[in-house]
Amino acid sequence: MELLKERVREDLVFLNVKGETSADVLRFISDELSKRQIVKETFYDALIQREKEFPTGLPIGEINVAIPHTYPDHINEVAVTIAILDKPVTFRNMGDPTQNVDVSIVLCMTMKKLDDNVKLLPELIGYFADENHLKQLLECKTPKAVIDLITH
Repeated sequence: MELLKERVREDLVFLNVKGETSADVLRFISDELSKRQIVKETFYDALIQREKEFPTGLPIGEINVAIPHTYPDHINEVAVTIAILDKPVTFRNMGDPTQNVDVSIVLCMTMKKLDDNVKLLPELIGYFADENHLKQLLECKTPKAVIDLITH
C-alpha cells in the first residue's frame, strides 16, 4: 500500500460524483485533474480511447470498481484520483470486454512511466478487490475519511 499512500491526495477524492455514463464520470475526473494541471489537455480523449481498447471495469461483487488510466505523454503529475459515484455507471469488463460492469468507485491513475502502472495496479486491485473495503468507502462522508481508511 506504500505507492497508493504516496499518490492519493485529499483534494483528489470526490464523493457523490454524478454521471449517467462512464464518459460523464471520466469527463468530471479529467476536468478536475486539468484544473489542478495534473494532466494535459489531451488527457480526456486519450482516456476515452484507451478505455475503448482496454476496458477497466473490475467486477468484485455487489460493488464494482473501474481503474481507468492512459499513457504517460498525457500526464504532468503522478496521482491517484478516487471518485465515489452517487449511483453506479456502466464500464466494460476488464477481463471480458463483451460484458458490462456497473461501477460505483472509479480509481484514476496518472503515471509518468508505464512502470509505475505495473507497480501500482496490483496494489490497487489487491486493496479494492476486498468488498468489505468497498462498503466502508461508500460509507465515508468526507475525502479525509476516505484517505484515512485507505492509508491505515
